[in-house]
Amino acid sequence: MKLALNKTATAAAVFALSASAVLAGAPAANASGTGTACPTSRVCFYFNSDFQGARADYANSDATMGNELFTDGPVGRNGWGVQVNNNAASLINNTFAYITIYDNPGCEGYAWYIQPGERLNLGAMKNRISSIHVAYNGGACLDRDQSWA
Repeated sequence: MKLALNKTATAAAVFALSASAVLAGAPAANASGTGTACPTSRVCFYFNSDFQGARADYANSDATMGNELFTDGPVGRNGWGVQVNNNAASLINNTFAYITIYDNPGCEGYAWYIQPGERLNLGAMKNRISSIHVAYNGGACLDRDQSWA
């Protein structure tokens, strides 16, 4: 009986260790950076249409998108390391706020209003977006570094 208990305990310990090793190697779900999904509370721009290629995540308004790069999503995707300004082909608004994208810096020029949860290919705005205003973070359209987002 004692031998059977030791074998069961050993098997349980081996299973627990192997399960924790698998979980430790898994990336955090929807964390900005390596995940494929657009994280909650972010506006995600994609280098390619249909939400493909490298991704850039925004949490706030940004008057100039020239200081961010497509460096979210799996490393090495098409567009990885390219400047976001005038290079986005699709986006997901994964926030609870309305956003506005503009074809000029400073939240000026042609504006396109996007509802919370909307996913779209940019069509006429493809490779023309230079600034973004996120409604829930106030009226200011400031130049922000969002490489952390």
